[in-house]
Amino acid sequence: MKVADIRRLFDYTEWANDRAITAAEKLSDADLRHDFGISHTSIFETLLHMAGAEWIWLERWNGRSPAKAEAWPRWMPESCPDLSTLNERWADLIEQRGRYVAELDKERFHEEMPFTLLSGDASSMRLVDQMQHVVNHATYHRGQVVTMLRQLGATPPKPMDLIAFYRLRGG
Repeated sequence: MKVADIRRLFDYTEWANDRAITAAEKLSDADLRHDFGISHTSIFETLLHMAGAEWIWLERWNGRSPAKAEAWPRWMPESCPDLSTLNERWADLIEQRGRYVAELDKERFHEEMPFTLLSGDASSMRLVDQMQHVVNHATYHRGQVVTMLRQLGATPPKPMDLIAFYRLRGG
């Protein structure tokens, strides 16, 4: 994989995430926060989790591995109470990640990069693998959001697949 490939995958992730958020913005607050009994309970908390996870990985890429206690408060409903706040924070994160990825060179991209897990355990993976994980993680949770939207009787965004992104973006 090349740096240009990961840039394109992050473009896709941002495009698809935006479509999911746009669909969520059409919901009532009650529907947005409806507890579906899944890992992150609701559409809102799933979106919060997605953004929070992207933030944690960006922090790690910048040499900081936040502990769980310092990482999650920024991405909890108490400190991020609505989609407007979430959109602002996520947009800032996307801008920061864009600058980081724009400065990547192929050597660093393929290097092993150590980090600390939220549990406090040490870990290490190639940066390219970490970045692919972030893209895949977002795809997984967007699928959950789409399922929750359908269960509410709401219309999920279409299309959202990677192939649709490539077709729409000429690629």
